[in-house]
Amino acid sequence: MYLFTGKILRNRQLTSDIRHLRISAPADFCQQSAPGQFIMLSCNDGLFDPLLKRPFGILNRGENWFEVVIKEVGKGSLQLGEMKEGAIVSGHGPLGNGYPEINSDLNKDDLTPLILVAGGMGIASIASCLLFSLKSSIKAGSRVLLYGAANLDELLLLDEMKESAPDIRIETITDDGSSGRQGWVTELLETELQQYPEALVFACGPEPMLINVQQVLRKVSARGYLSLENRMACGFGVCLGCVQDVTGIDDDGTVESAKVCTQGPVFPADKVVF
Repeated sequence: MYLFTGKILRNRQLTSDIRHLRISAPADFCQQSAPGQFIMLSCNDGLFDPLLKRPFGILNRGENWFEVVIKEVGKGSLQLGEMKEGAIVSGHGPLGNGYPEINSDLNKDDLTPLILVAGGMGIASIASCLLFSLKSSIKAGSRVLLYGAANLDELLLLDEMKESAPDIRIETITDDGSSGRQGWVTELLETELQQYPEALVFACGPEPMLINVQQVLRKVSARGYLSLENRMACGFGVCLGCVQDVTGIDDDGTVESAKVCTQGPVFPADKVVF
C-alpha cells in the first residue's frame, strides 16, 4: 500500500455529475493495482475538510498514472470532481481484494468464459477487468459485458471498453428503454447463463442488483463474485463502517461480519448474506 500525492492530468466530464479523472502516481502503485481494487483520495489543500478520504475503484492504470470515475454526491466527491488539471490530490492504495484471475495460460483453448455484469456506477469496477493491460487473462476469457443503467446518458465508458476489448460483446439494458431494451440487467444475466451455465460471473452495482444477481446464480448453480459498494470511511478496517455479513469465509459455515475494505470488496457470491 502506497501513500502518495498525485497531479490531476485530465478531468473529463461524462455527465452533469460524473467525472473521469486521470491522476499521476508512482510506478510501483500502478504495477501492483489489480482489477476490483480501490484507492482512497482527497484534495491536498491542507484544510482537511472533509477529514477523511473517499474511496474510488481504480478504473484503469498505465505506467505512471491511474484513472477513477467520480460521481459528485457529497462534499468530498464534489471537491475532487471540481479539481482542475495540475491540481494535487492525496491518495493511498491500492486497497482491498479484487477479482480473481481466471486463467494464467492464455494459450489454452479452454479459457473459462466470463460474464461481466455492471449496474450504474458499478461499471467503474467491472470496466477495470477490460481496461487493465496486465490482466489480459481476464480480457481473453470474457464472453460478454451486461450493462444496465437508468438511461442512455448514464451508460459510461462504452467507447473505452470497445477499444480495449474489441472482441467482447456488450449488451445494454436501461430502466427507460433508451438503450437496449427496457428492464433489469439481471434479466440479461439469466438469459446468458441459460446458454452458458459453466461461465463465471463478476458483478458490481447497487445492492438490490447484487441481491438479484445472487438469486440468479443460485437458481442455475453458477459461480460468481460480487463487488460490494458498502460505504467506507477509513479503508484500513479500523472504523468498522463497511462491515457485511458473510458466511463460511473460513469454510466453517458460520456467519461473520467481514470488513469490506480489507476482506473485500470482492467476495464469492455464495458467501454474501444480504
